[in-house]
Amino acid sequence: MNVTPRQLRIFLALAESLNFSRTAEKFFVTQPSLSKAVKDLEDELGITLFERSTRSVRLTAAGGRLTAIARRVVGEFDSGIERLQSQAEHEFHQLAIAALPSVANSLLPTVCARLEEKFGNPKFTIYDGTNASSIQRLLTYEVDFALASAAPSHAELEYEEILRDRFVLLAPETWKHVKARTRMEDLVNLPLISGTDASTAKEYVKAALLQRGLVFEPKLSLDQVGTAAGFVREGLGIIVQPYLGILPLLDLKGMRMCRIIDGPIRSVGIVRRKASPLSSIAEQGVAEARQAAQKLIRQFPAWILSP
Repeated sequence: MNVTPRQLRIFLALAESLNFSRTAEKFFVTQPSLSKAVKDLEDELGITLFERSTRSVRLTAAGGRLTAIARRVVGEFDSGIERLQSQAEHEFHQLAIAALPSVANSLLPTVCARLEEKFGNPKFTIYDGTNASSIQRLLTYEVDFALASAAPSHAELEYEEILRDRFVLLAPETWKHVKARTRMEDLVNLPLISGTDASTAKEYVKAALLQRGLVFEPKLSLDQVGTAAGFVREGLGIIVQPYLGILPLLDLKGMRMCRIIDGPIRSVGIVRRKASPLSSIAEQGVAEARQAAQKLIRQFPAWILSP
């Protein structure tokens, strides 16, 4: 059965007025068009709704029974549309992003500040976690887009590189034997504190060492860079991280940063679903992330590179 809300609205208006001319004016149609709409509804339902004569129009018994049903159906339809509109307006001011902690720290505050200027007081949901967890949240529609490292191997996702950052070494300030400009091969002789297996930084360092035929043997594996920095400050080892990862630690006393001449370079980009259009605020968020990346490239040209 193919009965539309408009047909039911016309029926209810005519049932109330019992006047084809006034009802046709209300819906901005001609009287013949209104008559056809009513006839089509009767044919679809297989019942006669109105008794017509040259002088009057009145509801049939079946038409009277349909009136209560039609009011309920139209009312529920209108209520549903209002709920959808309300939800759409609510979602218009919501944005969920997954990002690596180092990227969340360096990029997202600027992105969110700009979005607040443009959208008033939007609701942000930020997940700062591993690369794998960020991609998984995107695949399960928990976030609008992700800021991740390296293109994911999922056909339904697309990756747009927005910056590249160099790996650097953070050593205890008192360790003068660690050169200001060092090489990957020098790391094997130092007590390296690495990330856990979920860390993309660890994978970059491990791959760079293996390319040179060197064995990756960290002294200790820790999940949080801030925790690792505490061990470095106490002289227990060194850490090798992308520049954005150690940027919040550079003001801490007791440590110094060293350049790794031949160190790896991490790719950072925007990951989004190919077949899923973004909301207006999400599209603007992507644009703001690109601009924030360009700002970092201009601010730290020695460490942050263009794609």
